Amino acid sequence: MGSLRDVLPGRVYVDCSSCKRSGRYSVASLRERFGPDMSTLDILRTLTASCRYQRPPGSPPARKYEHLCLAAITLPPPARPTTPVPPGVPFTIEVWKETGGCVEAQLAVIYPIAMARVAFEAACELWPKHEVTLRDRCRIVARRERPEETVAVPAITAGSAATR
Repeated sequence: MGSLRDVLPGRVYVDCSSCKRSGRYSVASLRERFGPDMSTLDILRTLTASCRYQRPPGSPPARKYEHLCLAAITLPPPARPTTPVPPGVPFTIEVWKETGGCVEAQLAVIYPIAMARVAFEAACELWPKHEVTLRDRCRIVARRERPEETVAVPAITAGSAATR
């Protein structure tokens, strides 16, 4: 665990399931009280020092039926980096089942139309027997129809026609 300096502003929760104690502390008040360089593990030990099930560091392990302090510290969640989203509406490339009727896979969600058209052409080459669509929300921008299956018809040769 890191120090209080690394913890984002917010609330810190300390809960012990053995003695049913719980506490809520703001990160700012903990920094004022203990300093920014104190580790979060030391803060947990300090805040739960009065727990009757707390064992000092270096003590022998607890026996089978002996209670232990099960205090846990919950820190504020880390800030998620926001991924930049281009302006506009994304285009989706979908491959339909060979039998038709429903989408088999949504291959890509791409923002610029130029890149979406290139990806559409690549999808058409990779799935030659499937219907492929390029969509802007519900509007179909480009569509490659499923190729019709050709039925093999026996060719009539000149020799076979003469025998009739």
